[in-house]
Amino acid sequence: MIKTKIKRIEELNDKYLILNEKEMKFLRKCLKSRKQDVRWTAAEILVGWYTPENERLLYNLTYDKAELVCVDATDSLCIGRTRRSLSRLRDLMEDKRSRVRGYAVLSFFQVWVNCFSWNEKSMRAYLRFAETMEAEEKKTWVRLFYEENKILARGKKGFDRLFYMLEHSNDYYVKASAIQTAKDMRSIFNQEEINAGLEKAIDSLEYEYQKEDIKKYIQTKEPIKILLLDRENSGVTQLLEYMGEEETEMYVRSAGLHPSGKIEKWVLDILMQEDDITRYQCSSPIEELCKYDYLIPIGIHLDEKAYPFQKIYARYQDFDKKQIGWEEAKEMICQIEENLKKL
Repeated sequence: MIKTKIKRIEELNDKYLILNEKEMKFLRKCLKSRKQDVRWTAAEILVGWYTPENERLLYNLTYDKAELVCVDATDSLCIGRTRRSLSRLRDLMEDKRSRVRGYAVLSFFQVWVNCFSWNEKSMRAYLRFAETMEAEEKKTWVRLFYEENKILARGKKGFDRLFYMLEHSNDYYVKASAIQTAKDMRSIFNQEEINAGLEKAIDSLEYEYQKEDIKKYIQTKEPIKILLLDRENSGVTQLLEYMGEEETEMYVRSAGLHPSGKIEKWVLDILMQEDDITRYQCSSPIEELCKYDYLIPIGIHLDEKAYPFQKIYARYQDFDKKQIGWEEAKEMICQIEENLKKL
């Protein structure tokens, strides 16, 4: 019975990005299962798309007494957008369990950005807070995540301490996490600096597979990461996101300043002709803002001062079409890629 529940949860995770009410009812039941592996498996898929209910369910699950469930819920609560979630994560940053503290540190920063944005004023306030909290933290593995957040708060700049921790720590988990952090921080603008830091650290690694992984990794090129933005994320930006994933080498996502919650029928009609999609994703608010190199406003104007750590490509800010066809979407997203590569 347990395997059946877990398998059903995993099938939902593989098949859909948004669940219907029947599926959500099953998921809510799993979150209350007596078996912790069912609970944490159910918690994992709630991070895939944001709704106020998903945030509430994850918030409640952070009180689970099983450490693995609490860790998963804390990690997934990074999608949170309320001060209530921020306050809960603040408390978890002082939890007696180091794994819980570590993931609380990471999620706290993401929720902070969701609440207050990724700008200089917000980041100054975060850095003042983080300095106080980090001073009480003794575990190097957890302190590494404070450092990751501080790098983001500086606009993905200042990697000296990260690479010092990577080179001089004797803890395998600290080294592994530092390598992953460096990879997560790499962008088209800093990849030479990141690659040089990783290459310098190779001799400090004990395991050959880590050395070989880094050697292969630094030979790769970071893709351009873009976020397509409009008001509702229900029409044009949805189709452009799909086309970007299919037709370009870029990492492409879309979001709305005021997402409508659903996709317009004309978009679904186009996609259903081209792909076996039984249910497409819902419109989304801005998530993981720090991930993107470029913001691409479609039919809206963005204030550059509100997004100081990213470049805004404004060619389509006055775009006024409510619908576009398959070929026009393909031409448009490919043109964006071509132009960004020239910048």
